[in-house]
Amino acid sequence: MKKARYKLSGVLTATDGIDDTSSRFDPMGQRVAIVMATYNGSRFVEEQIRSIQSQSFPEWLLYVRDDGSRDDTVQKVCQIERVDDRVKLVRDDFGNQGTIGNFSTLMKVALEEGADYLFFSDQDDVWHPDKLAIMLGAIQKLELVNGKPTPLLVHCDLAVVDEQLHPVADSFVRYSRLSPTTVELGVLLCENQVTGCACVINRSLLELASPIPRDVLMHDWWLALLASSIGKIEFISKPLVMYRQHFSNVLGAMTFGQRIRKFLFSVQQWKLQMRIIRRSFIQAAQLEERIKEREVALSPIILRQINSYSRILNFASIKRASILRAHKIGRSVSITRLVFNLLIMIMARKKEAK
Repeated sequence: MKKARYKLSGVLTATDGIDDTSSRFDPMGQRVAIVMATYNGSRFVEEQIRSIQSQSFPEWLLYVRDDGSRDDTVQKVCQIERVDDRVKLVRDDFGNQGTIGNFSTLMKVALEEGADYLFFSDQDDVWHPDKLAIMLGAIQKLELVNGKPTPLLVHCDLAVVDEQLHPVADSFVRYSRLSPTTVELGVLLCENQVTGCACVINRSLLELASPIPRDVLMHDWWLALLASSIGKIEFISKPLVMYRQHFSNVLGAMTFGQRIRKFLFSVQQWKLQMRIIRRSFIQAAQLEERIKEREVALSPIILRQINSYSRILNFASIKRASILRAHKIGRSVSITRLVFNLLIMIMARKKEAK
């Protein structure tokens, strides 16, 4: 593997007059980092960075890594970097890494730069001015209760908007029928409930999650699995991100009804769901491997839960539903849970459980 050649310059700057909301977070000696993975994001990247620059909590560093854009994304970030030394364009020779690889590289940079708390940013959203302040206060409070060595993740709701930021839905959670306030590992193993651009993690989780395995489905799902199985997750019901929907979204917002209709009337969607489920087995195996690799002590119940899911295709089809039920594994909504169980039951045994 090539050795990274990072070029980072400048120092952290502080600004007077922090909004009262941020007083819940004690910044003494704490380094707050934000990572943004860009790719052909020229249309919206400046607006997103402006929303970060407008945060009521100003003591942050933003690391941007471009994944080989063919537009002028890099030039726009460079222009901002020249006038704001909190913005750092990460320059390396790794080439195109894809979304997961890009964020994994950025997480490594944040680790090396001593980040205590890490936020994840998309290139096309707009943040609420108090997003950093509110979420930093929440995760610091969680650390006071559970201790800094505990891997922690805090995530918030999002407001769904169109390209021009016109409202589509005031709550992404309700729009998609998610249940983040009650979600547990048994749900997260087969269904992600955390949106990367709406979360912050502490250094303990950053250390545990890095590097992100190539076989995981998404970086935010990986973080959620680790936090749920080893640490703690907290949800803030207030929407602190304007989640912009446009034709270039890698993953976008979709209502629960739209997802069901799309699934029921499309053979391709059935096949896609089968692929995602199979990959979630591999992802669970990666979770189990990371736990063993880092010698994390977990309860036998959680270890059996992860192991049973990762090996579910080793069992006879007729036994799989009862195994999932016994280990409290399943999707959060009853209709999707039934379909999920059905798909697992009809999957071929062993051969496809790599």
